Amino acid sequence: MQIEYKKTADLIPYINNPRNNSDAIDAVASSIKNFGFKVPIVIDNQNEIVTGHTRLLAAKKLNMENVPVIIADDLTESQVKAYRLADNKVFEISEWNDELLPLELEELAELNFDMEEFNFSMEELNDDNYKTTWDKIKENNIDSNLLDTFVVAPFSILDTRQGKWSERDKMWKSIGIKSEIGRDENLTFSKSLSNKSLTGTSIFNPTLTEIIYRWFTPDSNAEIIDPFAGGSVRGVIAKILGHNYTGIELRDEQVEANYNNAQEMGLEGITWHNDDSLNVSKYVEDGTKDLLIACPPYFDLEVYSDKEQDISNMGWLGFEEVYTEIMRKTARKLKPNRFAVVVISDVRDKKTGMYHDLVGVTKEAMKKEGFGFYNDMILINNAGSAAITARGSMKNRKVRRCHQNVLVFYNGIHSDIKKHFPELKNIEDFDFGQETETE
Repeated sequence: MQIEYKKTADLIPYINNPRNNSDAIDAVASSIKNFGFKVPIVIDNQNEIVTGHTRLLAAKKLNMENVPVIIADDLTESQVKAYRLADNKVFEISEWNDELLPLELEELAELNFDMEEFNFSMEELNDDNYKTTWDKIKENNIDSNLLDTFVVAPFSILDTRQGKWSERDKMWKSIGIKSEIGRDENLTFSKSLSNKSLTGTSIFNPTLTEIIYRWFTPDSNAEIIDPFAGGSVRGVIAKILGHNYTGIELRDEQVEANYNNAQEMGLEGITWHNDDSLNVSKYVEDGTKDLLIACPPYFDLEVYSDKEQDISNMGWLGFEEVYTEIMRKTARKLKPNRFAVVVISDVRDKKTGMYHDLVGVTKEAMKKEGFGFYNDMILINNAGSAAITARGSMKNRKVRRCHQNVLVFYNGIHSDIKKHFPELKNIEDFDFGQETETE
């Protein structure tokens, strides 16, 4: 393909050109003036235009004597006619991304580059990004507050200390969830701190479980995979919310306790496999699940068992390698355009006192499987034992950690999420006050 220059006066418009170009002449002329003549006009051997009529008219408006052209001497007469139509038609097929376009225009405005002369108008975009927060609040036609729809406000800070959150936790526990059963007294952050008010065994937060399911599953009856099942809470809440849960748990006593808890609550159809999570492919096929939820061991912060496969009693290098492999294998179980949510925390090395980058290891593992890091949330916990140990820790200037990271990943194009996940509606709550039969 060779670019030549022809006199503007020598080019011949196609007499039957079906495209009306007049409205675009000014914008094309502005483009040529600002950026140069970057797209040559295509002509045939007789100097008749195949494509580029608007560019020719814009060049004449700019009083250009010569313009770049490409001679399409490799096309037949029928191909020229077809190409002339096809070239114009393709611009009608594509459309603007309503989320990304305003961002680009806003950046250009900050750089003092006026896009109005190219027919880009902030008013015509009619995009909420250019309305004030107060305008958006006034135009919100949903007759409810955020809590009615999302359980808690969908912000990056998730505060378990808030009254509404605590009430929700208590309501979940009132229906019979016993996630701590099956986790003996060895599962403690510090045995020396165990007392009646400070239990050593950590359990997964039920309200956090609920919002993960409500926010990041595409619909009811979603298929959920959990490679580090632990107690019963994530399986039980999945079932109550109408989802299908598959968890893998290394400790047989924990799996037995989970099934017993589900039975006490009259729940069936929850699946816990007693196995090493490295064997996830024995139970789940790739591309079949709708959500990955995981709360892996925080390295050696809690030691769950003395089993050889238990990554909580491995050295850091072994932990990092096996944990990465588990996360990557489990990530492959998700369908395209799905979320993975990992509740994690960086952990200090007991010898060096320095943090291991467990958050970074998680991000890297998911990235290798094509998942983008989409939401970064912080779960704030009650100070609990940290209030007792803070003074002693500060002798070495070590602040006590009272939060966890909630990492959300997505394996698709973010602007298409609304196509796969319907708008969330107000919650139709079930009866938390129901009586459950227990043995």
